[in-house]
Amino acid sequence: MPRQPILSVLGHVDSGKTTLLDDIRESKITEGEAGGITQMIGATEVPIETLEDVCGGLLDQLEADITIPGLMFIDTPGHAAFSSLRKRGGSISDIAVVVIDIEDGVQPQTEEALQILQETNTPFVVALNKIDKLNGWRTEKELFTQNIQLQQDHVKQQLDEKIYELMGELNEYNVVADRFDRVDNFQQKAAMVPISAKTGEGIPELLMVIAGLSQNYLADELEINEGMGRGTVLEVSQEKGLGTTINVIHYDGTINKTDKLVYGTASGVKVTDIRALLEPRPLQEIREDKHYNEVDTVTPASGVKISGKDLEGVIAGAPIRTCSEEELEEAKQEVEDELEAVEFETKTHGVVVKADSLGSLEALMRVVEESDIMVQKAEVGPINKGDVVDVQNEEAENQAIFAFNTGMTDQGELAVKDKDINVFQSDVIYEIIDNYTEWKEELERKRREEALSNTSRPAKIRLMPDHVFRSSNPAVVGVEIVEGVLSTGSSLMDEEGDRIGRVKSIQEQQESIDEANKGDEVAVSITNATVGRNIEEGDILLSDITGEDYRKLQELEDLTTAGEKKVLEEIVELKDRKDPHWKLG
Repeated sequence: MPRQPILSVLGHVDSGKTTLLDDIRESKITEGEAGGITQMIGATEVPIETLEDVCGGLLDQLEADITIPGLMFIDTPGHAAFSSLRKRGGSISDIAVVVIDIEDGVQPQTEEALQILQETNTPFVVALNKIDKLNGWRTEKELFTQNIQLQQDHVKQQLDEKIYELMGELNEYNVVADRFDRVDNFQQKAAMVPISAKTGEGIPELLMVIAGLSQNYLADELEINEGMGRGTVLEVSQEKGLGTTINVIHYDGTINKTDKLVYGTASGVKVTDIRALLEPRPLQEIREDKHYNEVDTVTPASGVKISGKDLEGVIAGAPIRTCSEEELEEAKQEVEDELEAVEFETKTHGVVVKADSLGSLEALMRVVEESDIMVQKAEVGPINKGDVVDVQNEEAENQAIFAFNTGMTDQGELAVKDKDINVFQSDVIYEIIDNYTEWKEELERKRREEALSNTSRPAKIRLMPDHVFRSSNPAVVGVEIVEGVLSTGSSLMDEEGDRIGRVKSIQEQQESIDEANKGDEVAVSITNATVGRNIEEGDILLSDITGEDYRKLQELEDLTTAGEKKVLEEIVELKDRKDPHWKLG
């Protein structure tokens, strides 16, 4: 008999992922009845009896049978869990459910989910959630296929319009989809099942479609291989009396307590003995007490807690193998191959990237590389002091740490505050990248504005009559800014192109200012100028732009005003006449 398929639930924030899992987990089967739902480590098992009960009316209607032993849902919905559950060549998840809010359609996280599913070649079903919010929708039956018949025509039309709209959106991501009861080929089209995770409507159809796809198209993947156990570390935790333990999603082979445990770390493959294999007690009890039953053997698909004699350096998302002494070398090679598949190319300089698991790190690094962001280090684990040391002397745009689904050690947090390092932390990949990009653009804007403030600005000024406050050493005169921006430090020339002097200071109402704009009337102190000798009241003066300043102004053209551009043309024409090679200076 095949094993039960492993399912992940993905979707945008607030699309209803958790509500859907809760609805399935809290199915109408009461605790203690035959076929009750079991909660494993990081997973919820829905056995065949429960599926048959929930889908009962539908099975009779379709004259169908469920042949798989049940379904295993990964408890933690979202990209992070899905990304962590990886194996060489793809995901541990045999099939995924993408939850989409019928009102919101494809959102940024939905897009991310679709990309990850396509990259890992994971088949998926779309749960079109919140149909109960459609205007005029009436929930009378649990089966969508029965309830749709009871809706008024305008409500049916409204649902169809939403579905056609979503079909168009999904098509942009190379996904051909249709409502599940209109799909003619499930291998070529993604099935969309309208549901309400809140009322439970459509859940039987969703489970039925998943079961049907699994038993009709995933038979080979669900065959259990004999021999060594294979799994992935979902979480590393500390248990009282047990020390470091690992929560494992076990997807193939058999795990025996007498096996050797081969596991992946950041520094390579390690081997230890298994102390205990632990399974949770029934659902209600694990929620209250987290008590476990010790077992000798575990078969897939399952979630199991493993206690080892030494689990030093084990990381979430790492592969594990359990085997006999004879199979040890083969097991070590398999783990090594999987670890090599997630090695990342890093540079001498760049940001530091941290994540909660190897799979999460892989998912984040994929997007980081697509965004052309330089990375000097990519590791699993919380931000520590060493990460801060690595980035503190980098160029401004690289003084940053990305943290996906992970936090900081106490020392790491102190170092981040002390060195004022920017941390971009989220459990959503696109938020990390978007926030970093926004910050980097702001850094660049400030850098460019500072560069402009250190450059002579194009200006045309007129010396106002009867406004000579000092005739020389330096000359202090009242001027009107005719056009452009006059900044301190700028050199001035007359309309013949002859150098007059340099702007030492600018004052407005006896207050010193760095620059004056068109229309301003200010007092200007000009070195090397003498009223009555090289300047006169009523004279027009222009900024004497150097070749270097001209090149900077060209680079910063988007920050200059239209008036500055106009004056700069006048200045360039004047200086070109006097010295055609001045721009090279």
